[in-house]
Amino acid sequence: MRNDGAVLTMSGRAASNPTISGGKGERVSFRAVSTERRFDEASGDWIDGDEFGVTIVCWRQLGASVLQLLRKGDPVVVVGKISTRKYEKDGVLDYFTEVKADHVAFDVARSPGRLKRDDTDPSPVRSGGRQDGEHGQEAARTEPDAGPGTEDPFQAATANASRPLVEVA
Repeated sequence: MRNDGAVLTMSGRAASNPTISGGKGERVSFRAVSTERRFDEASGDWIDGDEFGVTIVCWRQLGASVLQLLRKGDPVVVVGKISTRKYEKDGVLDYFTEVKADHVAFDVARSPGRLKRDDTDPSPVRSGGRQDGEHGQEAARTEPDAGPGTEDPFQAATANASRPLVEVA
């Protein structure tokens, strides 16, 4: 197994909108925050605990997708390498921590009803799992339809998986 440093898996929310942060536009960054939730037996309520915030850096296709889809407040899951750099400014040594993302995804468990498949898009799935008009993004693959009366809940849930996601207002 290769050791690439400290790997982080983080569940939280986008604390800022993604922005292009680099000369060629291949680097996109946003802030993400994860807040601990714990049950307070004294009050009988769930309360906020410690908070962790970090800059997430996405490169190339991941950055383009994040720039297009992610917005401030969206629940996200991020997997990447955490790194801390030091720099000197005005004679003071300071540190900057960021996560170089390998994966950024919507946390669908914390955003029910926010996204759905676009049932109006009749685009067929081409061989290789891509829809017409897609630019290198894999479409979800589905099993062939077993026909009417199918009782398989997974198959029912994935019946429209090849259609693009749209935001529900």
